[in-house]
Amino acid sequence: MRSRHPSTTLLIAIGIGIALSACTSKKDLQRAKHSLYDTDFAVVYSAALDATRELYPNLDDNPGNGAIKTAWHQVQYANNQDDLAGNSRTLASQPGGMSSPAAGQAGLPTRLAYKRYFIRFDVVVAGGRPWRVKVVGHASEWEPGNAMPSELHGQAKPPWLDGRTDALTVAIYKKIKGFAVPMKKQDEGEPTKPDDNAGLVKTDPKAFGKLPAPAAARLAQLKDALTARNLPALRAQLADNVIWSLGGAPGADTAMAMWQADPDSFDAMAHVITSGCGGTDKRIACPPTDPPDPGTYQLVLEPRGPDWKVTSFVKAE
Repeated sequence: MRSRHPSTTLLIAIGIGIALSACTSKKDLQRAKHSLYDTDFAVVYSAALDATRELYPNLDDNPGNGAIKTAWHQVQYANNQDDLAGNSRTLASQPGGMSSPAAGQAGLPTRLAYKRYFIRFDVVVAGGRPWRVKVVGHASEWEPGNAMPSELHGQAKPPWLDGRTDALTVAIYKKIKGFAVPMKKQDEGEPTKPDDNAGLVKTDPKAFGKLPAPAAARLAQLKDALTARNLPALRAQLADNVIWSLGGAPGADTAMAMWQADPDSFDAMAHVITSGCGGTDKRIACPPTDPPDPGTYQLVLEPRGPDWKVTSFVKAE
């Protein structure tokens, strides 16, 4: 989903930046950076989305992947280390497009003020319960004559980027600190990547008997993703029009959001996979009985192009 704003970028007011810095206490920041959140995914994701939207309204959100990505938002330039301040006039505001000593003496902007700076964030709710929230900030710079801004890396990274990243991290923490639990030492690395199930014993496709080999391989991958609570990997195995409810509109992102709101759904999916599957080279069902008993789930996989995908996972009524 995309949250629209009348302009492509939002000019972040200087006062907001200063207020954010003042509100970001060292104690809150340390707790925010070293906390997990022991509640349902939907609670954590909604809090992260609300806090991000309040500060950076123009964004994309994808609950299926637990991801929030803001657009580039414009900030103003300052030569202090806390935030951006100063003049925002463009090069075109000067006659002939050039500044002059006389202009400088008159208090008009110098060439440094002609630059434009932008900021955006990637926010991810990762892992399983308790959930981890990861905030990554990016900065870019535009100079007159350049077609596009250039992202700033390494030593070129502006000193105000970390402060704004910390401010967003704390803003999210404050909305859900009632569910915060201390992060264990082994959890302090990067969140699990979509294809990273290190340390887990991978399921052998042969465990699914005489099913078509591609379908058995998909079931093995699906079981591993569920065991690891690897949500991006699970999302990749769903058909775009997967049926998640007999009455709901099909859709993979909606399905992921609804299942994450009710984590028992993942346990039910793992249970039906291990309880036995059967079918043909056109359709595999777990369990193979059709329809299943009332109140029980059934998982269906079907070929979609060269791959097998989950096309249905619903509870019988």
